[in-house]
Amino acid sequence: MTSGKKKNLSGEYKEMAFSDFEDHLASLRVPFLTNPEIKSAQETPEVKKYLENLINDIIINNEIFFKNLKKGHVTIIKTDSPLHFSLPKGEIFLSTGLIHKYIKNESMLACVLTFELVRSEKVLYPKQTIIPTGYLSLERMLSLNRLTLTEKMEVHKWAHHLSVRSGFDGEYYLSWLQVQNRNTADFFLQVGDANQLTREESLFKAFLIKSSSEDQVVSRKNSTKNFYIFINRIRDIL
Repeated sequence: MTSGKKKNLSGEYKEMAFSDFEDHLASLRVPFLTNPEIKSAQETPEVKKYLENLINDIIINNEIFFKNLKKGHVTIIKTDSPLHFSLPKGEIFLSTGLIHKYIKNESMLACVLTFELVRSEKVLYPKQTIIPTGYLSLERMLSLNRLTLTEKMEVHKWAHHLSVRSGFDGEYYLSWLQVQNRNTADFFLQVGDANQLTREESLFKAFLIKSSSEDQVVSRKNSTKNFYIFINRIRDIL
């Protein structure tokens, strides 16, 4: 029999605050990258600087939107599967397979980065709490990045708007969705539902037709020299 000082367990429970959830998800970078099966590429100083500058361009040109993120960090993982995903606090992951096979233009790269920056800024991830019991697998990380079709379309709309505001060619955003839809077998690991890619492309086309009041920004029609240097460096580390 215990004494009269009975502990009220329900009184000690404290629901996870939004900032706690953000910190929790961001911390998953460590158990993911320390997984022996995950090989991160040894990025050259040129690659790191190029990606850092590209992200800075996107954030600086959209400071009203990016109230929390002031910078981002890209980790390139070595896998043939075309993948892109992120965590809060500007942690973005791109695969060598994605860059080598499908990123053919700087504006398309900017679209992918902007998509993940929007998610990271708004902490748009499934509300799950992960209890680390060792390493975090790639499959588990991808599951933490999957959104509903409605959620994903909102991210697409914002990402398109912000990439255009940053001076990139907005036509490549639709091209990026079409690339995924035409190569569903390659992108199935990331998406998990091939039918969703078809719906995304269709809904995004409808969005473009309606959004005729897009900001008039002179876009970069050609990729920069640094983009091609970046692509060649990635080929070197394959």
